[in-house]
Amino acid sequence: MGVFFVYNLDFQDYLLYILSMETIKSILSQFGYITKSQLVELKKHFPHMVVVIKWGGMQRERIPVWQAAQRIQLIESKDIDYCREVFFCSKTTDQLREVFAIARP
Repeated sequence: MGVFFVYNLDFQDYLLYILSMETIKSILSQFGYITKSQLVELKKHFPHMVVVIKWGGMQRERIPVWQAAQRIQLIESKDIDYCREVFFCSKTTDQLREVFAIARP
């Protein structure tokens, strides 16, 4: 006789799970580019996921999501540089596409 495990999610947890997965799928449909609102969602649900910040003149930075918004705000508030875009690196994008069974464009 097999063992049957049940993970009991309450409705609110289930909705948060679905929303966070939809956020990632939406980012993948944008070729890995992340909007400001999506960055906030990622920070809540996947704080240790690494993203790339592409600056106007500075070198690109690979940092965890939980630091990204603060870093962008710090650099832009001091007029050091501006953020051009935030995105997943190609390796992360490929891994997420594999998990969600999304074909490469």
